[in-house]
Amino acid sequence: MNRSETAVGSTRSVYDVIWSRFLDGSYTSGERLREAALAEELGVSRTPVREALGRMLAEGLVSPVARGVVVAGLDHDAMRRLFDFRRDLEGFSAALTADRVRAGLIAPVWFKDLEQAADDFADAVSRGDSAAATTSNMLFHGLIVEASGNEFLADAHRRAIARLAVSTALNLERAEWALEAARQHDLIAKALTNGDAQTARELAEAHIHGASRVFDGL
Repeated sequence: MNRSETAVGSTRSVYDVIWSRFLDGSYTSGERLREAALAEELGVSRTPVREALGRMLAEGLVSPVARGVVVAGLDHDAMRRLFDFRRDLEGFSAALTADRVRAGLIAPVWFKDLEQAADDFADAVSRGDSAAATTSNMLFHGLIVEASGNEFLADAHRRAIARLAVSTALNLERAEWALEAARQHDLIAKALTNGDAQTARELAEAHIHGASRVFDGL
């Protein structure tokens, strides 16, 4: 996301703008987030920025330092545990979503949105645009988890992918993996569209496992 945003007014909208920057990899581990600078940039008072950063502090997305916060960092072992958590979470979510597809509980627009996210990801990969690919990738995975019908999975996933966004962006700079990820997205989308819960789960788990192996090689 471009960091020059239109003015936002509420704590929620300020939070969403800052969080989206975690999601697309705009922020790096250890980067200082300055309350005054963010307030000026977003055209708001410091209060909603302070409240948004306080919420992120509670969620573990930022860490306190003298006179402010920095983007929280994770060591390699913690990242591996987070990848393992995301693998199981997304596999379970994919199975639930496929079950809901088979039961006719998913609106037709969802399938179009999922296909569009997969196409946007593949297009970004073909252009070598890792930032756009990261955003489309997160949207693709988020759609699947949200369609599971389990709001607790969706909340946990939202936090996990924000913590993994930097590694995702780095992974997608590797052309071979990015192309393979696009292929896997298509297979996952097909299994979901067919309502095949077992295949969707296996493909989703294999996909995140593949991403963790790429991360290990960075």
